[in-house]
Amino acid sequence: MKMCMSMFIRRFLSLLCGSFLFTFLVSLNGAYAQVHVSDSIPQYLFSDFATGVVVKKNGEKIATSLNYNIITEEMIFRENGRYLALSGTDEIDSVYLNNMVFIPAGKAFYELAVDGPVKLFVQFSGTVRVEGEDVGYGSTSQTSRVTNLNSLISSGAVYSMDLPENLVMSRYITYYVEHNGKRKRFVNERAFLRNFREYREELEKYIESNHIQFDRYNDVVKLVHFLNGMYGGL
Repeated sequence: MKMCMSMFIRRFLSLLCGSFLFTFLVSLNGAYAQVHVSDSIPQYLFSDFATGVVVKKNGEKIATSLNYNIITEEMIFRENGRYLALSGTDEIDSVYLNNMVFIPAGKAFYELAVDGPVKLFVQFSGTVRVEGEDVGYGSTSQTSRVTNLNSLISSGAVYSMDLPENLVMSRYITYYVEHNGKRKRFVNERAFLRNFREYREELEKYIESNHIQFDRYNDVVKLVHFLNGMYGGL
């Protein structure tokens, strides 16, 4: 049943979304792909807007041009030259975009990178700061950063395809595992193992033998797939 559903999702997405490029290594049901993020729009997860599918809880499906804004953590759709955030996230079940599945998490969306007894959710986020202005004596002023960022968001500049040149972007990935209805954040091996003490020895051996690094997206995905194998779900 799982295999049939997986094939259906892939075929459905390929018909609607076509082919895409990726920078992050991503996984959908064990199939790995690569996503290229352009420096020209660093506030977005993907290098361009692409046709995605919004699935509502009532079963309605809407195909539209989408991208994910990592600064505001909103799913953005493009319509008649305007960039608008998806509203009513409490009514949305999932979003399929670039062979990835996104699930609402409050007003944000997390990627469902691995599905199974243990689910892996990935939060893509980012910060932007204004480069300090020279105030003399080799120093720079940082006092206007927050004001400028709020101004950029309220004016719509963060949603458009072009950011001012004096902005510096930083990208972050945060991981969450969900098991038995409980979702927990982890950033390193110790925090991950704390959630699965019954398989601690097996996980430690796998991490060591496979040189798993927790700052590598693809490594974390492989680790959770391995863990699901022990729970009886691949």
